[in-house]
Amino acid sequence: MKNKKVFFTMLISQIFFGLFTLVWLFVALMSVMMFDNPGTENVFWPVLLFIVNWLYPVALILSIIVSWVLYRYNKMKTAVTIAMIPLIWVLAIGGFMLYANFS
Repeated sequence: MKNKKVFFTMLISQIFFGLFTLVWLFVALMSVMMFDNPGTENVFWPVLLFIVNWLYPVALILSIIVSWVLYRYNKMKTAVTIAMIPLIWVLAIGGFMLYANFS
């Protein structure tokens, strides 16, 4: 282990993001309902939101691979930054759930 603090930060965050995949799966399956009204499949924003939502597993897998490669090459700050990319989806879905529950 080169840097224990960075190692455990990356490990714990990636376990958390992996567990968040269960929440993401529910949200992703419900995101199909954005196209419930006729004609909404041709509107730009719902299609873009749908695509970005379904990119979470790709971002998660790529961030895990790239961050550990960077860790291996002693690029600690960049490795932690890349490891936190899935946090974008976590904060967006978490914020939406908070807004939906308290409004």
